[in-house]
Amino acid sequence: MDVLAGSPRVLRTLNEKAVLERLLSAGPLTRTELEAFTGLSKPAMFELLRRLEAAGLIYRDGEKAGTSGPKAGLWSIEPTSSFVVGIDVTRHGINAALADLTGKTIATAYRACEPDERYDAHDRLFNVVEELTQQAAVQPGAIDQFVVGLPGIVDIEHGNLRKGQQLPNWEGFHIADAISEWIGHGHVLIENDVNLAALEEMSSGVARGIQSFILFWMGDGVGAGVVIDGKLLRGTTGAAGELGGIVVARRTDGSQPDGLAPLENLLSQSAIEELAASYGLTGADCVDAIRRAAKAHDHPGFFAELAQRVTAGLAGAIGILDPQMVVLGGVMGRAAGAPLVEHVIENLRPLIVSLPVIVPSAVKESGARDGAVALALRHARERLFSGGSAARGQP
Repeated sequence: MDVLAGSPRVLRTLNEKAVLERLLSAGPLTRTELEAFTGLSKPAMFELLRRLEAAGLIYRDGEKAGTSGPKAGLWSIEPTSSFVVGIDVTRHGINAALADLTGKTIATAYRACEPDERYDAHDRLFNVVEELTQQAAVQPGAIDQFVVGLPGIVDIEHGNLRKGQQLPNWEGFHIADAISEWIGHGHVLIENDVNLAALEEMSSGVARGIQSFILFWMGDGVGAGVVIDGKLLRGTTGAAGELGGIVVARRTDGSQPDGLAPLENLLSQSAIEELAASYGLTGADCVDAIRRAAKAHDHPGFFAELAQRVTAGLAGAIGILDPQMVVLGGVMGRAAGAPLVEHVIENLRPLIVSLPVIVPSAVKESGARDGAVALALRHARERLFSGGSAARGQP
């Protein structure tokens, strides 16, 4: 760790933040190990640990085994010093999780619905979050950060869904205001679901360590999460990545184009289901049928035509953004897997000067929810660690 200069109060806060971050990433650790990491003296580290323990941010976590003489005490982050909630709202239901400061999931809740079901979004949301807090035995005020993901164009500033054809029940519902009133503070973020899935892909999926990539999403709709230089690209109005509205040739199977159509018409779930049926794919449902065909390397014609449609949506985005990687995700992208990737690469190779790595997604179906939790943790930890013991009343 670099030696820092500044006022005693600033140095105290910076040293506490360094220790908290170190315990989160590498704990449990002894006082001596923390002294070596920070360069602080024994008395200074003793006092720092005393403050953090009194503030409820760390705790004594047993003793270090395998040492001769007196056993060295271990210190760990206090998991219950902060809680976060991540929520993914889709046409099929609400998927929510509550996690502690370490990222451990404490409670989950899922409320299914029919795609065309009419319901009160406020009541449905709070039924789910109240179930979470009851499971976890956590009071609403103890939740330091909420992140809610929705499909469509999200007004991040005002906390509502500005345009979402998939979720008519949620349009105009001021989600952030309602949650803020319930938890007693304003640490609530509303985000596009594919953006959250992209964050999860970058955190624990195939894009880990990748600074610039496109997550091409095929689920109920089609869209993209774009990460450039490690940051989400949202655009001026938050509509970056809304690929469903771009216009492409109506036929993308190599035959003569028959007019133009939005990409959504070619890569929506219903459009892909129709294409799969036309090639005779069979299974418990369309996703299962595609997964089976991909695993058995059957129906190459289906994957070739699907790849033509994906290529139509990807080629321009790759040419403009020049990403390191393209991830094919969403329930349809994951199901199609390697056969789809192979055909897309074949299609793009003569079109793109510098072809990025193209891979299928590796995150779970709960990727958007998990991405919401990860983003919530990022914000909660930054506030908690930057505030340190002083923010919790320690002189």
